[in-house]
Order: sequence, then C-alpha cells, then structure tokens
Amino acid sequence: MRTRAQPIRNPQSVVRNRRNSYPAAGDGESAAKYLFKLSRDVILSLDRTGNILCINQRGVELSGHSESQLRGANIFELLLLPEDRQVAREMLADLRQGKPRTYELRWRTKAGAIIHFDGASVPRLSNTGEFLSTLCTLRDVTERKCAEEKLRKSEEKYRDLIEISPDAIYVVDANGVCILGNRAGAELAGIPQDELVGTPITDTYLPEERHLFRERLEKLKAEGTLRFERTFLRKNGDIIPVEVSVTAIRGGYFQSILRDISERKRAEALLAGEKRLLEMIATGAALKQILNALCQIIEEQRTGTLASVLLLNPDGVHLTSIAGPSLPKEWTQQMENLPIGPCAGSCGTAAYRGSPVIVSDIATDPLWDVPEHRTSALKHGLRASWSNPVLSSAGKVLGTFCMYYRETRSPNPQDLELIELATHLVRIAIERDRADEALRASERVARGQVEALTYSLDVLATAPAPDKFLGQMLSTIGRLLGAQSVILWLLDESNDSLVLRAWAEGTNFAKVDPEHPFIKNPASWKEDPGLRELFFSGAPVACEDIEHDPYTSRELREYLKSGGTKKFLRIPTLVGGRVTGFIGIRHGDRPPYRPEEIELAQALAHQAMLAIQLNEFAERSRQAAVLEERNRLARDIHDTLAQGFTGVIVQLEAAEDAIACCRRKEANEHLQRASELARCSLNEARRSVHALRPQALQGGNFWGALKGIIKNTTAGTALHTTFNLRGKMRHLPLVWQENLLHIGQEALTNALKYAHPRNFETKLTFNTKELHLELRDDGDGFKVKERHDGFGLAGMRERVEQMGGTLKISSARGKGTNVLVTLPYTRNDGFPAVESVSS
Repeated sequence: MRTRAQPIRNPQSVVRNRRNSYPAAGDGESAAKYLFKLSRDVILSLDRTGNILCINQRGVELSGHSESQLRGANIFELLLLPEDRQVAREMLADLRQGKPRTYELRWRTKAGAIIHFDGASVPRLSNTGEFLSTLCTLRDVTERKCAEEKLRKSEEKYRDLIEISPDAIYVVDANGVCILGNRAGAELAGIPQDELVGTPITDTYLPEERHLFRERLEKLKAEGTLRFERTFLRKNGDIIPVEVSVTAIRGGYFQSILRDISERKRAEALLAGEKRLLEMIATGAALKQILNALCQIIEEQRTGTLASVLLLNPDGVHLTSIAGPSLPKEWTQQMENLPIGPCAGSCGTAAYRGSPVIVSDIATDPLWDVPEHRTSALKHGLRASWSNPVLSSAGKVLGTFCMYYRETRSPNPQDLELIELATHLVRIAIERDRADEALRASERVARGQVEALTYSLDVLATAPAPDKFLGQMLSTIGRLLGAQSVILWLLDESNDSLVLRAWAEGTNFAKVDPEHPFIKNPASWKEDPGLRELFFSGAPVACEDIEHDPYTSRELREYLKSGGTKKFLRIPTLVGGRVTGFIGIRHGDRPPYRPEEIELAQALAHQAMLAIQLNEFAERSRQAAVLEERNRLARDIHDTLAQGFTGVIVQLEAAEDAIACCRRKEANEHLQRASELARCSLNEARRSVHALRPQALQGGNFWGALKGIIKNTTAGTALHTTFNLRGKMRHLPLVWQENLLHIGQEALTNALKYAHPRNFETKLTFNTKELHLELRDDGDGFKVKERHDGFGLAGMRERVEQMGGTLKISSARGKGTNVLVTLPYTRNDGFPAVESVSS
C-alpha cells in the first residue's frame, strides 16, 4: 500500500491546544514512564530534529530494531517512508512552535514491512515555554488500513462495473432517494449524471402509479429482492417501459437495476399485432378492416408514422387508397388522381418500378417534381415518404405500402425491416382476399348455373307459351347479373339480318323499342365492329366504356347512352358450335366485368339456349304425336268403319231392289246382313275409342298411375311431393280411374303454373261408404269466388258430377289450395277391395 502520510481529518482524541494544560518537565517524565508500561500503542519522544530520545517496548517490537539501535537514531531516516517525511517534518515544525498535531504516517520495519499508524504528538515545553521535545503516541492501524484499501478497491471496481453497464443502475436509501447512479441511469432519466444524487425515485413514476413505489418498498424490505415491470417517466415527459430488479444491500440501501425494454415491448406488440392480423385474414374479415388495423399497428411501432396502403386499379394506371387511418382525406384523393409513372411521388413511382422508393425530403426530391402533388403533400405537413411495392407471388404489382413522416427522415435498418414485414402482411391479406373472392365468384357461377337449370326445368314443366318462357329465362339472367335489360337476338341466315326474339326488363317480358337501331334496320349490325368480331370468333365481348369504345357503332352508342347504359356484355348463342345469335346484357354504373361474371353469363346463355331447344323439341314431339294419332285414327276409320258402312250401304241398296221386285225373303236377308255389318262397325268404333284411353292406365292400377304422372311431372323441380294411401285399395270403374287421373293432373298443373308451391301432397282414402281424393299444396293460393276460367276448375267439376260425386275447393291468398273429391260407392257393399298398396 502506498498511502502518503496525512493529517487525520476528524481526530477523536486530540490534545487540546492550550499550553497551560501541558505538564511541566518533571511531571512529563513520570507520565512517560507510566505510559511506557501500560500502553499497547507506540510511545516515543523526539528532539527538535527528529532524533529518537526514547521509545517504549511496543515501538521496539514493531520496528524490528533493538532499543539501542533506535535510541538516538533519526526517525526520518530509519523508519519513515520517504514519501511521508515531508509531512512529518511539517508536523515537527508545528510542534516546535507549540502546536499539537494528529496525523497518519507509515514505518518501514527492519524486515521491510509497512506499518500504518494514527499518531498524536504534543510538545514538551520548559517553564519558560521553550521547546524541549515532543511526545508521540502511535496506534497501529495496519489492519484497518488494509481493510480500507480493499474496500476502496472494491468500491472502485463496483463503480467501474456499474459505469460500463448498459443498464441503468441506481443505489437508493430507505427513503427512495438516489445516492449513486451510473451513466446509463442518467441517460434513462434524461438528466446529467451529477444531478442523479439526491433525486427521489418517485420522480420517475407516473403520478397515478406513485403509490406503487411505497408498496414495493415495503415488500422489498420484507423479501430482500423484487422484480417487476413498470413505466419510467423521463425528465422530458417521455414514457419508457422498463424491467426492474431491486436488491437490498448493506447499510439499509437498495440497488435497483433498470433495463429499457422498449424494443422488446415493440417486438411483443408487433408479434401480437401480426397474430391478430393473421387471425383476421383466416376468419375472412374485410380487406379494408385488415389493412387499417395493420396501419394502426405500424403507427404504434414507430412514433410519428402515418401508414397507408394503396391498391393498383384494374386499369393498371391509378392507385386506390384502401387504408390510411391517420392521413388527411384530401391527400388520399390526391394520390388516387395521380397516375403511376417514373416521376409520380413515392407510391406512384414504386408501383411503376416495382421496387422500393425512399424519399427523405419531399420538398427537394426530384421524384416529387409534380407541382400539385408536392404542393399538396407539403400543405398537409408531409415531409418524408418511404414506399414499398406489394408484389404478388407471381411478381405482379398489387399495390404499395407507405410510411409518411412530418419531418425529413431517413430509415434505419429497423425501419426497413418493419416496412418489409408490413409489406409481406399486406400481400398475404390481398392475395387471401382475392382468392376468397375468386372462390365466391366460382360459387356464384355454380349457383347461377344450378338456379338457371332448375328454373328452366320448372318453366318447362309448366309448359308455358314459348315467348313467355324466353322472357322468364332472360329475366333470370338479368336478375343474377344485376342488369338493366337482357335481349336475345337471332340471326336470320336467309337475309343475314337480326331478329328480336325476346326482350326482358325486370318482369316485363314483352319489351319492344322500335327506335332500336337493329329493329329499325335489322342489317345494321354489320356496321358494328364488335358484333362482327362476335359472329366471327364466337367469343363473348365486354364493353367497359361505351363512350370511348372503338368497337361500338356510332348509332348504337347514341341509342344506348340515351337509355343510361354505360357498359354491356354480348354473349354468343351457339347451336352445334355455330353462332346463331347473341344475348345482350346492359348495365349502368358498375365495377369492371370480372372473368367469373362473364363465365356465369355464358353458362346462363347456354342454359337459356338449351331450354329453348328442349321447348322446341317438346313442341315438335307433341305435334308429331298428334299427327301420328290422327293418321292412326284415319287408318282405323278407313279400314273398319268406312268399309263397314260401305257394306251396309251395299246391303241396304240390295234390300231396296229386292223389295222393289217383291222379293221379300231376299230383302230380309239383305237387311239382316246390313244389321250384322252395322253391329260389327259399332264394335270397331268402340275398339277405336277404347284405344284413346290414357296409356298410364293400361296396367289397371289408378293409384300407381297417378303417382307416376306426378313424380314424372315434378322430376327435376324444387317441388317436394308426398303420397298417402289409407284403407284397402278397391277396383274402380275405368271411367272413374280416367276422371280421377285427369283431376290429379289438372290440380298439379295449376299448382305448378300459378301457385309456386314448395310441397304437394296427394292423399287417397277408402272407407266403407265412399272414397276421398285430396290434393293439397302450400303455394300462393287464390280467391275461390273469383272467376278462374283458365284454371280448368269447370272441367274438374264436370268430371266429378259425371261420376255422381262432390268437389270441394278451399284456398286463400298465401295459404295454399286444397282440392277434395268425394265419390260414394254405387253399390252398398262397395267395389271389391284389393290388397293394400303402400304409399
């Protein structure tokens, strides 16, 4: 240890500076002898030059020299360390002047060891006040000095350690006042390091959280250590999240280590935000909602950030703002008005290049050399703009993600990482949304096809007039596509002109406008380039802007504009791969046509043409069947009745001749033959009539025939049918079976045509006295008392009356219809029963 001798700053046993209190020379000698014997301290006497006059045994022991070597030796040369001699000489000079002194000094023993002393010296004066010698008492404090040196080095090491620590470290007393703090602690608090000492720790707490300090202090006193997180209030008012570890140390003090966890908290918040966004994407939240939430997360991550997301329009030229909760609305409109390009601000340029654009100063960057664009940005306080293009998995530009700042600023590596993460999340959200939309569109196409096919079958099942059928089909297309109108044009190949086949506007199926250019001049379609292309290629044609479409003739453009049409679809109608016409679908304001919508329109057009062809085939089949039946009847009449009647005439003419000749017997024979021929012809007529009987009853099972007709008629429709047979099935007269079958057919046809039911129930009941046929639907119903000549009710009543039964019809608007036929048996025992048939 190399510690220079120095005065003791706070002596506890100092001889008072009063000369008249010092003992006289004679008394001093006796006192010295007494001290020599009892003291464990070194006691010695020096002359005015520092020579040792006497020294006690303790001094001899510590010095390692003999008493004879010590006595008369100069203490400066023999014992004192060179660096302590100057202080010792100054002390001796004070003593010579009669001043007592306390001090610290060191001896080097004979063995070379260093001994530390706390000393006190008083001068011995003569009665006249003349200096005689000095009496010195030296206490060995080597152990204490060693301990103090170790403590000093430990404190220096501790100070060095806390000073280089990146964490803030404070030592506070029991009252929460800082007594020591490192450089990191000063930086965290936002004050100079020399001002830390004396600062209450409560100054770093938010006012509403200061009660927590006392609670934690009491808990710390009980437990000795404590870990927690809290918000740290800096001098400038900034709030920083910190992790705190407090430990009790000696002397009733506490050491507090604070770690700034702002980055960790931001990372946790970012991770939680990313998780929340992915959950929103997975659950199908709206794209705008997802991207606005993303912008808010980014703005929370970087103070002062204004985030936005723009999507590239289908025109590939403009951007549309979809998210930017903190940006002024006027600025987002300005961005949407500016086309993308090589010098179109940050976002427009990034979308054009497909690469990031970093603008640190909007006011001076050449990429913002669009006067109104730069002026608008500066007007709204925007000074920096960093934009990143959002690229699809295929490398196609989908839009941009941008971060604005209200001061000039360049991104650091952490900012760039944040931009890349945000751009990645935007891409996931956009692609997922478009995939979902594509799936929804595909589902709409499928549902539209199924609905159109089902509706076609329903319409065909009711056998409407062809024009009404076409109108209903076109109306369905218009409803599914949200169109103004739908028109079917067919090409008359004989004169190469268009023929209006059907026109539907809503529920109006008979629309005709004589001012339409194709009606005024059916051959004018050849002047329309778009139609020429359609008939040549057989592919759909979509016009997105009538005003500027070069493929639309001038006359047709003016006509369509007068009706409020702004865009249209043309779908070719194909038969055997050959274009036979087209369906025109008009729209007003609406988004651009999507591929799936065009696909749906094509599918619906094909369904309409299929239904038209089925209707035509059915009509041709019906006409052929009628013609065939007429020919059969003609053949039967010719081969039977006509020939029989000819024979009758011949026999009657012969009988007339015989009567004229008075040949009575011969005349009777001719009359008998005529009678036989007439009877044979009557039988043939009955056979022909019997052949007209419904084919469904050929098997003789009325119930099975009725069920078969209902099932066949409703097959492929949305109508649900049920059948219920109660009692034992009986044999019925053929005329009853035919009439009941026709009544069932009529009730079903009426329901399909007019009631639009979901369910149709047929119930046949046999009891001991009568049978009941009940036909019930849950359709629209009607007022029974009104006239309904077209419903076939009169024919149903006539058939029931013919069988001697009763007909009861009950119905009301919106409550369905119930038809009940009751037929009493003609014999008391009824008709013979047959084995029950299950429903």
